Amino acid sequence: MQNDIIFSRSFIFRVFKGSSYMCNDSHGGVKHNYLAYMTKGNARLCAEGGEEVTVNEGDVFFIPNGCRYRSHWYGYPDIEFISLSFGFMPSFEGKYYPPQVISARAEEVELLKSVLSAGESALGVALLYSAVAMLLPKMRYEMASRRNETVERVRRIIAKDPHKSISEIAKECAVSESLLYSVFHRDSEKSIGKMKREALMESAEEMLLLTELPIEAISSSLGFSSPAYFRKCFKEHFSLSPREFRKSARKSAPIFF
Repeated sequence: MQNDIIFSRSFIFRVFKGSSYMCNDSHGGVKHNYLAYMTKGNARLCAEGGEEVTVNEGDVFFIPNGCRYRSHWYGYPDIEFISLSFGFMPSFEGKYYPPQVISARAEEVELLKSVLSAGESALGVALLYSAVAMLLPKMRYEMASRRNETVERVRRIIAKDPHKSISEIAKECAVSESLLYSVFHRDSEKSIGKMKREALMESAEEMLLLTELPIEAISSSLGFSSPAYFRKCFKEHFSLSPREFRKSARKSAPIFF
């Protein structure tokens, strides 16, 4: 059951809607990679480091996992875009793909729309990665340092399975545990332990928002020793109980990533 939940969390395909003007601050970094298509309105994404991306109606755009940015969305009268969220982004030879608008042909746009229609099924996932394969050669990239590449690899491993031990993570990254700790001490704002705790809380957040599972089932699927301990950890992280968080979020569901 846990593997099924983890897999289903890796892909979220939906249409987001809003009106007039909205602003969103993703200062903590987005949790997935996003391919998106702006069907109505415009957007301005101000990424950490000063880079800005302007998205116009009809544009396909990409936002990478972990990207910290502030976004402004404009639409008169409406804002609407297709969002395809996925956990794994192919990265060749240490390449990093920053947030950007992608020059997409009409058939590539139609392929993105077909992903939405297929939903988070095996077909939908296959269509998504077909679209990624077509768009990737057009995308701008930067070469990541080996140390930063290790941090990002650990982030992906933890996002997939927050319960992996340090020794298992080090082995999967082909480095020693001491080197792994050294890399994080020098090149990451977060410790591995904090990253693992945040990954669990992000998983809990998504399950509360996207499923009707009871609190006890979410606690169990995420590997907490008891629902009471899960509630304690969740409240420390979000300053709300899981039940309060679910109730509050559904009253004013955000339209953003």
